[in-house]
Amino acid sequence: MTVSRDLACSDKAMEAMRITDRLPKLLESFPLLQLPLELRRRVYRHSIFYSRNPPLEDIYLKRLPDGRRDPPSPLLLVNSQVRAEVLDMVQIWPIGLRVTHQGIRFNSLAETCFIAQRCSRDYGSIPHLVFEIWPPHPDRPTDIIDIWRHLRQLRKELRSVPVLQRVSFAFAVNDMAAWTHNGRALGLLDYYGENPLAAENGYNDVTKIMDLFARVRVSTSKPPFYLPRGLTPGNKTTAHVRAWRRLTNAMMMGKIPFDEDTYSEENEKEAGVQDCIDDCREWNLQRKGAEIARDKLDAMTGHGNFRLNVRRWEHFIAVWSPSFERLDPQEFKGLRHYVCVKDLYDSDEDLGI
Repeated sequence: MTVSRDLACSDKAMEAMRITDRLPKLLESFPLLQLPLELRRRVYRHSIFYSRNPPLEDIYLKRLPDGRRDPPSPLLLVNSQVRAEVLDMVQIWPIGLRVTHQGIRFNSLAETCFIAQRCSRDYGSIPHLVFEIWPPHPDRPTDIIDIWRHLRQLRKELRSVPVLQRVSFAFAVNDMAAWTHNGRALGLLDYYGENPLAAENGYNDVTKIMDLFARVRVSTSKPPFYLPRGLTPGNKTTAHVRAWRRLTNAMMMGKIPFDEDTYSEENEKEAGVQDCIDDCREWNLQRKGAEIARDKLDAMTGHGNFRLNVRRWEHFIAVWSPSFERLDPQEFKGLRHYVCVKDLYDSDEDLGI
């Protein structure tokens, strides 16, 4: 038995040595490098574009580390030839930022472009800025308040730049969330107890965000705003959004004079009033989010027939409704209703449901 095991180990070692000996030849015959340059560039574009942001689960269901930058494209690590070809390709590409409820961050594509273009991270020195505004998760409506607050800060920063070159705003759509519902734009920022998913009037989240940046002047002939996918052609909401986009783009490009500003972030009094409005919006949406979380918890626990362990409860609340227990206790039953009482005193015991 020992002899046969030794022989087997010896065979594996010999095979490993043979693979190691062939490795340089395998690298020399790397299939990608045998393709024409134009085909290689297509591969590079596809890889860079679709890996420019973290997975959706990380954006919506986890907390990204504060202050950490997205890594540049892993293509830069393949070999010197691929690295040189990738950096040459992105020399004139726009630099993108991701706007989510977690904050504003340069994406992986932008980090790759910074290496190639060797430009400053200052907004005024970047030839073409693209802001991808991610939608709120449909089961967590308070996301829109965080997104709105980040956009308010961005507006303040952009208005402080003496000369902005080309700036684009795109309303992103993904498999988890969208800026539209049943063909209409979302109306979360004006939610006061009615259905927040689809704005019936013309003023909605998309037009509010466009109006927020309408007084930011850009030195470009290209329209800054691009509409989200999913708007149904022909209805009044879509017509209003399209008309508002034309007006906003014209104002930002200096084709028509600025209208009276809604408020100014530079004016502390006006900004304070807007803060109060945002706080009221947040409270209303917290209650709506708690209703959604309650329905989720009822489904998970069979309306109280099962219990969660503390660890699972804490994870659920952190993701879906951090303010759940601060709301009306008669309407939103808290930890003792959904968590096993025994588990309250032994959080390491994994009881599950």
